[in-house]
Amino acid sequence: MPDDITAKLFDFYTRVKSIYPRNAEDMVGCHNDLKPENTLFDDERVWLVDWEAAFLNDRYLDLAIMANFLVKNEDDEKIYLDTYFGQKTTEYQHARFFLMRQILHLFYFVVFTIVGKTPDKPIDQDMPVPGFREFHDLIWTGKLSLADMGNRLQYAQVHREQLQHNLKSKKLDDSLQVVANYH
Repeated sequence: MPDDITAKLFDFYTRVKSIYPRNAEDMVGCHNDLKPENTLFDDERVWLVDWEAAFLNDRYLDLAIMANFLVKNEDDEKIYLDTYFGQKTTEYQHARFFLMRQILHLFYFVVFTIVGKTPDKPIDQDMPVPGFREFHDLIWTGKLSLADMGNRLQYAQVHREQLQHNLKSKKLDDSLQVVANYH
């Protein structure tokens, strides 16, 4: 991809990497591959299946992955995090969560570009890209599968566009500042 598309994304990664903590107390058993296909509901309980990618990881990773499907606005985010932590979440916890979501956008952009790209065909820079929420709702309802290579490339672009949008937000600067000042 052209430098003008990727440079800001990788500059962001360098910034967040320099301040994002790797705290022992935040290293927990993580599924690392939470997606609708690995989430079952039996009318009473949610079951997570396919644990082959599980290992100790930052607790905010699994939270960020599921948030792609479940968190639609700031009110949802507050309920989601308060429920997970079992208490009112702090500004620091919200900032860590927001930054992990941005790291995840970058990760999905890179990985799904690699796994969706075919060697004989350049990436179409004008590919139509659905909105972030719309795309995840289609995955959640089973109307769209990431087994399709074209969908993988679209998914990469959905995450790139969401990250580029968030890189311009005050919330990003605030989150970087809160996390940097915490330690």
